[in-house]
Amino acid sequence: MKFTLFALLAAFCVLSVNAGTWQPLSVVPDTGLEYEPMDFADIDGDVLIDPEMFSFFSSVWWAIKAALRSVKGFNCIIKWVGGIQASALQYNADIVNCGVDASKDVTNLINANLKIINTASNIINLKSTICASADEPEEQKITNSCAVKTLAQVFSLYKQVKSAISLAKKIPKTGPNAVSCVADATNTLVSYYTQFPANLKSCSKLTSN
Repeated sequence: MKFTLFALLAAFCVLSVNAGTWQPLSVVPDTGLEYEPMDFADIDGDVLIDPEMFSFFSSVWWAIKAALRSVKGFNCIIKWVGGIQASALQYNADIVNCGVDASKDVTNLINANLKIINTASNIINLKSTICASADEPEEQKITNSCAVKTLAQVFSLYKQVKSAISLAKKIPKTGPNAVSCVADATNTLVSYYTQFPANLKSCSKLTSN
């Protein structure tokens, strides 16, 4: 059964940061998108609905949603997702080239990157499958199914990137346990990962095909 995000969001309240008190939401934004459970399925088909995905407090979620109103926005997202994937691949290769045994913290980050690489691949592959209409020369458009699936997976990628940044902070940058080669690679990775939310928000400004 289909359900709209409007129905899910109607029960929530918004925290007024300035006043420091809870206030009812006066106008609930209607995303105009309809959802089915399988829209939130992972690669194995398990339905994974993340409560944070429907949070008013995630500006990134709304930025992704806004970007998916246009083909330019969609292509912008795909570009930055590709950049995240390339950065993850480069980091894992750089650690191998450092020629040192990976610590537990570095191994955890490498494994997190493998998940990021997989998720990014799934998102990029959407362009040739469920989002193929975005490349049709005569009538480029983002269908509801394309927008919903892309929104869910890109937000999942965003959370994976956040988690990877947290893992990276555990890797020593200085001191007796620090390895300069590893530290440099980690700094480069974190620098790019940290820009991901801002890059997604830039895509939301592309409002026309």
